[in-house]
Amino acid sequence: MQIESMSSAAARLHGRRVQSQRELQNVFADVLAASGQAGFLSAEPTGTDVASHEQISETWQTWLETDGYTRYRNMESPSETWDAFNHLMLEALDANAYAAPQAFLTQLDSSQLSTIQHIHHLAEPIAVDQLNMEGSLNLLLPPPAQVDLNNDGLTQSGAAQTIRFPDSRTPRAAADAWYEATASLTPAERSLRELQMKTDVLFANIHLDADGRFSHRSEPGDADWVNPMADPNYSYVSKTRDILESIEYFKNQTPPEQYARDRQFWSEFQSALRKQGAR
Repeated sequence: MQIESMSSAAARLHGRRVQSQRELQNVFADVLAASGQAGFLSAEPTGTDVASHEQISETWQTWLETDGYTRYRNMESPSETWDAFNHLMLEALDANAYAAPQAFLTQLDSSQLSTIQHIHHLAEPIAVDQLNMEGSLNLLLPPPAQVDLNNDGLTQSGAAQTIRFPDSRTPRAAADAWYEATASLTPAERSLRELQMKTDVLFANIHLDADGRFSHRSEPGDADWVNPMADPNYSYVSKTRDILESIEYFKNQTPPEQYARDRQFWSEFQSALRKQGAR
């Protein structure tokens, strides 16, 4: 009973974290739409055409209270950094900086850029003149609301490329199914499943020679970089079917406990996708 109670508590906490993330995504979908940019496909209407200072500050604070304290547990003077970033987001809104983020960033001083660097856990100081549109834009967004602007399957924050699932290009039905299926997973398990969902993107950019040996890997921004998940016919249900077939194929080579965990998760996600009406 104690284990069940702990599992239930973890699921509730995860549910609150997901809710706070999605509330940020909803608000910043409005911010980005007003600037001619696309926010999260899974975002729901907030009921207002233009996001307000109050909406931004409230959803930012709610996310910090549910998820941010863990993300920034090693940060020095976190409250000062959080408040400074909140102020920058409001400045960016008033300046319509989400339409021209790089120009806005060039006007910031080193202290403000340092705030952004810490909020996004960037290893190197921000070199504004070297950023592209997506990398610039995402520096002015809260981490959960960052977007895959060029639809390459990656989310760029500054110069850093990150793998996320669901990301801003994930349809709402698939995102809803994912959050349902991952509710009881540990953070480590959830991260593993997220990576597995993105293997189509990673593998599609590894090239072999005529003998089947590794030739080279395409990098983000290369002319031959591809994102199979951007195909209008991409199917999340088919993805789960392929994974389940692979699990069965390698069953005799897989430890029984791992086999059971893998089969259970992907079966549950497949069922959730079908329930939500996802492709």
